[in-house]
This record gives sequence, structure tokens and C-alpha cells, in this order.
Amino acid sequence: MKFLLDADMPKSTADIIRSFGYDVEDVRDIGLGAAKDKEIIEYALKNERIIVTRDTDFGEVLRYPKHPGAIIFRLPYTFIAEKINERVKKFFETVDEKDIKNTIIIVELARYRRRPL
Repeated sequence: MKFLLDADMPKSTADIIRSFGYDVEDVRDIGLGAAKDKEIIEYALKNERIIVTRDTDFGEVLRYPKHPGAIIFRLPYTFIAEKINERVKKFFETVDEKDIKNTIIIVELARYRRRPL
């Protein structure tokens, strides 16, 4: 699986995801740091990447009927990179890879929910 890290996530999150053996691109490294959501969705679709973000707009399937899938971290806005990365690591330690594909996943502090696409 391949992931696309949104600009609202710490850059260090890419290293956490890579530690699980996954391919990750950061939008800031490919010229999409200031891109609109639609541009990010289009890039993710074209390159078969699942978006990793804190932006709940990526969960709107009515707005984006063609969707590459997303993992949306709904965490307190006061969380610093270290706390965000702790939750990212915990998520990847507990999730089954087959549950990530073709879904939108909302990750909260104590649980995650998945909605198939």
C-alpha cells in the first residue's frame, strides 16, 4: 500500500508509516503543500495512494465520489507532533492491512471507525 501524507500532519509521521514497511509521499515534498483538497484527491487517485490527514473534508464522499481512500486522524487540536505520532503508531500496530484498502477510516483517541467506499 502507498500513502500520501497531507500538509496538516507532522512531517515525521511519514517515518512512522515507513517503519511499517509502507511507501509514503508527503504533499510538501512533491509541490502540493498548498494544494486544494481536490488536487490532492486527484493526485492520490492517479498514483493509487491513500491520504493520511487531519482534514475531515477528505471524508466527504458526496463531494469526492471518486475517492482513493483516507485515514483521517480526529485528535485534539492541541496535540503536538509527538502525540499525533503516538496515535499513528498505535493505529498501524493494531489495524489489519485489508481493513485499510477502499475505505475511509476515522481515527480517534480510543478507537477507529471504517466506512467502505
